[in-house]
This record gives sequence, C-alpha cells and structure tokens, in this order.
Amino acid sequence: MSKKTKILPGIFMVLSLISAILFRTCRYNWVFLNSNFGFDLPIILFMPMVILTLLFGILFLLNINGSKLYERKFYKPLLIISCVLSSLLFVFSVSYATGCAIDEMTQGFTIYLLKTLSEGAVLMAVPFFVVFYPKLSCKAKKAVGALALAIAILFSVNSLCPLTPYKITSDPMVIDNGKEYSIVFSTNDIGTAYAEYTYQGKEYKVYDNSGGRLNGDSKIHSIAVPYEHLRNNTYKIGSTRVIEEFGYGSRLGASVESEAYEFRINETDEQTWLVISDWHSKLKNAYSAINNFGTEYDGVILLGDSSPSMDFEQQAVTTIVEFGGQVSGGTMPVLYARGNHETRGDYANDLPDALGLEQLYYTSDIGPYSFVVLDSGEDKEDSHIEYGGLNDYSTYRADMIEWLQGVEVENDKVIAISHSWKISIVEPELSQIGWAELDRLGTRLTLSGHQHACRILGENEDYEKEIKEKYPDIIAYLDGGKTNDGGYIASLLTLDEEGFNLRAVDDIGNEILNESFTW
Repeated sequence: MSKKTKILPGIFMVLSLISAILFRTCRYNWVFLNSNFGFDLPIILFMPMVILTLLFGILFLLNINGSKLYERKFYKPLLIISCVLSSLLFVFSVSYATGCAIDEMTQGFTIYLLKTLSEGAVLMAVPFFVVFYPKLSCKAKKAVGALALAIAILFSVNSLCPLTPYKITSDPMVIDNGKEYSIVFSTNDIGTAYAEYTYQGKEYKVYDNSGGRLNGDSKIHSIAVPYEHLRNNTYKIGSTRVIEEFGYGSRLGASVESEAYEFRINETDEQTWLVISDWHSKLKNAYSAINNFGTEYDGVILLGDSSPSMDFEQQAVTTIVEFGGQVSGGTMPVLYARGNHETRGDYANDLPDALGLEQLYYTSDIGPYSFVVLDSGEDKEDSHIEYGGLNDYSTYRADMIEWLQGVEVENDKVIAISHSWKISIVEPELSQIGWAELDRLGTRLTLSGHQHACRILGENEDYEKEIKEKYPDIIAYLDGGKTNDGGYIASLLTLDEEGFNLRAVDDIGNEILNESFTW
C-alpha cells in the first residue's frame, strides 16, 4: 500500500469531522430542514458524518499500525464509497454553514461554532491521547505535551484571575418601564452593578438586586430608579466583576465606573422621538440611517426584532443594550416593544428581566402624551414547528387584551406602540378587540414594525383597509427597518400641540416619507 493510500483515511477523517462540527453548529437552523422535508433530516445527515469520522479513524489507526486490512476484497469498495459519501456531506455542510453564517445570522453562528468546538475538543481529546498519542514520535509528543500544558496553565490562571480587563461595554439605556426608569448597561464579563446620583441633597447608590441580594451572574445590568430621582438629573454607573460566587463568601475582581451622564426628559408639547424597528443585527445599516437625523431627538422608540433570535445573552448585549445605549447615549428615555424574534431562543425568557421590564405591555405618560406599549408576541400559531412546543402566546395575548380593556390614560394625545400593527397576528378576534380599545382610549397614532415596509396603513391587504375604514381617526404608521433589498429605514416622530410629523430616511440618505397630521 502506498503512503498516500495509507493516510487517505486520515484525510477523510478530518473532512468528516469538519462536516460534523459545521453541521452541528447550525443546529439552531435544523428546524427549517425538518419543516421543509417533514421528517428528521438533520439527524439522518448528522449521524453518517459521525459514523464516517469513526470509520476513517479506525481505518487510519489500523493502517499506521501495519494492518493488512487493505488486502481484503471489501476494503477498496468500502473506502471508495465512504470517501464519496464523506465528500458529498462535506460540500453540503460547508454550503449549509455558509448560508447560516451570512448576514444577520453571523453572531449566533459564531457563538454556536465556539460552543461546538469546545464540546468537540473534549470529546476528541480522550481518543487522541489513548489511541494516537502513543504513536507519535518523541519530538511530536513533546510538542503536543507542551501545547496541552500551556492550554491547561492558561485556563487555570484565567479561572483564578481573569486575564481580560474588566470594562463597561455600552452607554446606559434608560428604559421607561411604565412604573420607573430602568438603567440598563453591559459589561464584558459578569458582575454586580449600581447607579449613583444625588436627589434633593441626598446621595443614592442603587444596585441591581433581587430581594436584597446583588445580581452578579449577568453581563447585562438593570437598575430601577424612581422617575422623580432621575428626571433632569446626572448619574453614574458602575460595576464589580464577580469571579466566583459561593454559598459562603465570593471572589470579586476589579471595579469600574463611568463618567457622569446628564439625563434629560422633555415633558413639553414639542417632542422629537427616534423610531427604530427590525434592525435584525444589521447595526451598520441602522446607524447609517439614524445618523441622518443627527442627535436632535428627545427619546428613542425601539419596536423590536433586534436579532434573528435570543439564543445567547451576547446577542442581547450587542443588538439591544449596546445598540440602545449608542443611539440614546444614556441621556434620554427609551420605550421598548418586544419583537417576535426576541421571543425565540434560550435567552428569550431572561430578556425582560435583564431589561428591567416587569411587564412587556404598559403605559407611560410623558408630558402631554400618553404612550401605550403593547407586546404582539409571536406571529404564528403556538403549535408551529419553529417554536419547539415552548410557546403559549395565545393565552399571553388574551391576558394583555384583558389588561388593555381596563386601561385608562391621563392625556388626550395617545400614541400606541406595538411590534405588529395587528396587535395579535394569529387571533383576529383579539386584534379587533385591541383596536377597539385603542380607539376607546383616543389613540391618534400607532407605531409598528414587522412588515419591513415604510408606509401608512391602509394601502394593501383587505384587513388593512377594514381597519382603516373602521378607525379612520387612527394613523397607523409602519416603520421600515431592514428592507428586502438589504437597506435600512429609520424614522423621526415630531410632536407638538397641533399635530405630528413622520419623516423616514434610508441608510443612503434618501427621504422615503414625510407626512404631517393634526391631533
């Protein structure tokens, strides 16, 4: 047997391993294969990758041990069939992973890849040191041993004393949650957090805590501060790294503190709000559109769909906390309506608490304007395959509509905020009740996203026209967000005593819409 033939199984072992790693990295996307084919195609594809990796590993091990297996009649056909199958699966995995990684999926794919590699490294380390390590030359053994020792030392040192400097990674985002302000910011590692300010001559240091115990297990921090304490006041934020937490005691790391932020709340008739929806991790395009408005606005309205999903905390850090901090600068109020994509993934349940939102539907009065913030939840039936049997938004929306039926507002200028203009995409009857209640409250303007189109409601489908005819006094604005051609549209809402203006601009500076209305 030639040397090339001898090492051929080793080469294909590596290719099959790469296929398995890449395909498993995309497991958050497997549901779409299942929904398209109607059976568990991912497992049918993944298991051959694992089996081929083991098969090629065994053949390679036998070959380098001088086995005469290659002289058997079945060896060559087995090798040819296995190599062809491995090649096809490799091409498929690379193509599939590339599709999953591009555009807005990049961050999620990267995190899943690192997680998969760490899992794979542990699984491969045992067979490597048991089977292959003894076959290495003395020089190679020393090199591998030195590398393993260096990695062990690095991990040990980092666990005792983190090597990366601790820092605050975002400006704060001051969310108006209907009861108080929630100062939200992020750090590059887990830690405790506080806000510091002076109110009526008394100094306050308010912590991110739960029932008296400081929260120190998250990179996202939220500190509740009463409206009157922060209104037109200055404050600082700070955090202390938590290295280890025990039942008795803990190990804390470095502490960091920000410069002072001046929080200003405009409660006059003349207010300007930046309106953003559906940025789907396309932060660069969103910033380009927002920059057309400068910084001359008094508050920020986030209409949801920040990322394709909330699989990991880091996605919330990057696409909500850092993004919201960047556009608001910690100096103005933020109103947040959850998008349907923020309901998906392992971190989705933690997101409301991380943002300091006890409830995701609420009202807030800012000067002469009352804002009604709604949560439209998911956009498909709870039984849909994408949700993996973990949704009960039908009950959730019914509870929200029941709450809305009991809502009263203080002002006669009412603005409603919801990710979807339908309020309930799935239940038409709840949608009708919701619109009737908004009309009862005297709502004049609704702001929503989800459609990835910038326009005034009433131009397209029959249900739009029905709502427009039934509630002609309500102007329903669909904010653009990420467009189908890869661009982005942001909006500016200007309010005054007489009426309001809606202006939309895309990421290359084109004005998409500019319309004014009276109250």
